[in-house]
Amino acid sequence: MRFSLATLLALPLLAAATQQESPLEQAKAQAQYYFDKISSYIPNPSKPHTVDINAATAKVGGNALNILTLESWEETIRSSVKPASSKPEEWWVLITGGNKTCFGRCETVEKAYNETAILFAANPTAPHLGYLDCEAQPVLCSAWGTGPPTLWIMNVAAKPAPVDVRILTLNSTTTNVKTFTDLHATQSWKETTPYEGWFHPFDGQLAQYGLAVPIGYFFWIFAVVPSWMFMIGISFVSRNIMSKRTLGPQAGRPAGGAPAPAARVRVGAPPGDGIGY
Repeated sequence: MRFSLATLLALPLLAAATQQESPLEQAKAQAQYYFDKISSYIPNPSKPHTVDINAATAKVGGNALNILTLESWEETIRSSVKPASSKPEEWWVLITGGNKTCFGRCETVEKAYNETAILFAANPTAPHLGYLDCEAQPVLCSAWGTGPPTLWIMNVAAKPAPVDVRILTLNSTTTNVKTFTDLHATQSWKETTPYEGWFHPFDGQLAQYGLAVPIGYFFWIFAVVPSWMFMIGISFVSRNIMSKRTLGPQAGRPAGGAPAPAARVRVGAPPGDGIGY
């Protein structure tokens, strides 16, 4: 078999063409690129949160600070309950935040809570301690309908027993270690009315119907998406509706459409001539 010179010259081009990606693969790669680029601008609703290392590692007596997240908060709290015991487990959850959610005023409360955790670590009657940072877990805070600086005290028993929840508002400037130790010693938090609202994390209506997390995402998206994007979306929807109304069937037009115009015949044309003008 003989090859022409043109065929030999075309072989490198053919090999290069076979090594290129198909149009479908190129389109998929381009779509993935833009998707990753857009995703980088969306805030992460579940980020890690770190606390003071001395408090976080205080595990004497089995107590420790538990960081609550959207994915594991209920499992973390429920895991402390012994199925065979009828005695509820007491949980203290500090609702805290950063510059955006607490305007930088939660540092004093956090410091006092961390120091209290070290003292409680050696006390077998001390409650379980947890952290919920609304800066790192905005969806979970929205699902609970809460914000910093507050202290949620829960008595958690085995299912299906209801969970007693008391919510205490903390002073961002005067809260100290004595505030928490006196609260535990006197049990004065029991004088607070139990919370039984829709946002109750265990027994509220939103939690019972599985709507707490979707509502949390709704409020989070509403907070992070700029208002001008909502205005653009509303404008786009309204224009789309108006254009459909404009292009709809006009009133008074017959169902079969407008009748065709009558043909005109030229003057002086012979009989049977149907040519119009």
